[in-house]
Amino acid sequence: MRLHKARKSEAFGTVTDWNISSIRDAGLEAVVSTLYSDALPYHNFAHAQDTLAAAETIIRHCMREGIRVDPLVVYYGLLFHDAGYHENHRRFGFASKEAYSADLAARHLRARKVPPALVKKVVAAIMSTHRDGTFVTAEQKAVRAADLSGLAADYPRFRTNTLRLKEEFDRLNGTDTPWSEWIRKVTETISFYLAQEIRLTSYFANPQGESAFHAAVSANLAELQKEA
Repeated sequence: MRLHKARKSEAFGTVTDWNISSIRDAGLEAVVSTLYSDALPYHNFAHAQDTLAAAETIIRHCMREGIRVDPLVVYYGLLFHDAGYHENHRRFGFASKEAYSADLAARHLRARKVPPALVKKVVAAIMSTHRDGTFVTAEQKAVRAADLSGLAADYPRFRTNTLRLKEEFDRLNGTDTPWSEWIRKVTETISFYLAQEIRLTSYFANPQGESAFHAAVSANLAELQKEA
C-alpha cells in the first residue's frame, strides 16, 4: 500500500474531500437538464446522471491509487458532455456534437462567473469524449472513462443500451438499420475504444494489457456478437 500525505486542492481542501456528491448543484442541474431531450432514448439527461454516478466510483479509485483529480472539472464536464445532442450541431456552425456541447457548457459556466481557466479545462474534458478525442489529463481521462462506463455494465444493461443507441441512431438519421448490421457497427466502435487504453486507474489499464474494464467490455461484445 502506498501512503500519501494529504494534499491541498485549490477549491476542496484535502484529498479526502474529492468527490462528486459534495459539489453537485441542484439549481445548475435543473437548468442543464433543459439542454437535453427526453425524446432521445440514450443521450438524455438520465445518461448524464449515470455518468456522474460512475465518476463517483472512478474518483474514489483515483484517491486510493494516489491520482489527483479535480472533481469540479469532472462534474461540469459530465453534466454538459451531451448537452444539445438532439440538435443539429452543424446548423450552429460546429463540427461535432461534442464541440457544440462544449460551447453550451462554456456559455453557461461563464454566465455563472466560473473562472476562465476552469471553463477551459471543462471544455477540454468534454472534447475528450469525442471518438477521436485526446485524453491526457486525469480529468479528461476520468470524463472519458465515465462516459464509456456503460460498456462494462452487466450484460442486460449493456444490451439495453445497445438497443437504445440503435433506436436513437435510426431516429436521428431516418434509417432502419438491420440488427446484424448494427452489431457490426457496435463491434467496430467498441474495438476502436478498446484499442485505446485509458491509463488512469488499475481498473482501466494494467501492465498485462487487459484490464478489468477491457475484460468486461470484451465479454459483453462477445455475447452480443452471438446474435449477429
